[in-house]
Amino acid sequence: MNANPGNHGSDQASADPADSNRELRMQEEAERAEREQLAPGGDPRVDRYRMIVRALRQPLEPQLPEDFAMRVAAKAMRRAGNTFEDALVVGLLLAMGVVALLFIGPALAMAAQEIVRIAAPSLPWHLLVTGAGCIGVVWAVDRGWMHLHPGPRGL
Repeated sequence: MNANPGNHGSDQASADPADSNRELRMQEEAERAEREQLAPGGDPRVDRYRMIVRALRQPLEPQLPEDFAMRVAAKAMRRAGNTFEDALVVGLLLAMGVVALLFIGPALAMAAQEIVRIAAPSLPWHLLVTGAGCIGVVWAVDRGWMHLHPGPRGL
């Protein structure tokens, strides 16, 4: 146990070995008295150690109600999707992206010129743009569906 209730905050390294031995002896006496369920003795320091031993031997009781998980899950499901904070975060992220593009723009332009100089195979840009548009439409439909039908989705 090695707790020292009589020596609050003092340096343990500078403690006298005799004091350490006395404290250890009192701890052992307190553990023995608790194990044998003896009446409190005359030494108040041993009685304080006995209270510590007694507290450490008692199991902790759970403080959460039985339906805690259900209540937390229900609260999470009720959370509004489009709050002011969400809009603010999206706006700040977009602003950071624009500033990053303005900052890195010249370097990106130079890199794009170098890429154009390399003989790269031609890409079907019309298919890539169409695919990106389809992904955007699906995302917008999903957001709209979630806005109209909040709650868990059935798969």
